[in-house]
Amino acid sequence: MSILVCLDPGHGGMDQGAVGFVLREKEVCLDLAYRIERQLKKYEGIHVTMTRSIDIDTSPEERSEWANRRQADLFLSLHTNASSDPSATGFASYVSVIAGSKARRIQCWLHNRIVSFLRPLGVADLGKKNDTETLDGQMIELRQAQMPAITLGSLFITHAKDNVLLRDSFFRDEYATCIAQGIANIYRLPLKS
Repeated sequence: MSILVCLDPGHGGMDQGAVGFVLREKEVCLDLAYRIERQLKKYEGIHVTMTRSIDIDTSPEERSEWANRRQADLFLSLHTNASSDPSATGFASYVSVIAGSKARRIQCWLHNRIVSFLRPLGVADLGKKNDTETLDGQMIELRQAQMPAITLGSLFITHAKDNVLLRDSFFRDEYATCIAQGIANIYRLPLKS
């Protein structure tokens, strides 16, 4: 079996995303995507494409179209959370409210895997959500992707403790490993020998 994972590092170019302390969301997402890509390449049958590999502007429509043209098997969009409330903390995952059962099963499995990694670090589980539960009410890239599409809201860049984790290179490596292992387990793909 062979699968193509499309990693979508959120924001980019003029769109910085959320800013917290010294971190910009667009940079965290791109760095995390590269780390996940490196981990995924350790598994048999997993190929990776990215909607952006440098700091450029890409619209939600361009992101989903990139994945659709390449006929990806999974679209994984990477973001951080943010809030004007500095006490807001935690991890959430999202699918489109119109997502099918396959996308919801993948979201559930991957979400639970990530939560089991984050819980010992004191990161709250904010739940498996629909895109209608976001500030904008929808995530266009999730709705237009023609494959299972999931967004990870990886900690709050605006929360002091979450921000310390997001700045930590070791944490990012371990988090990327967790995500890659989760994807490999979902598709039952072994490590390369």
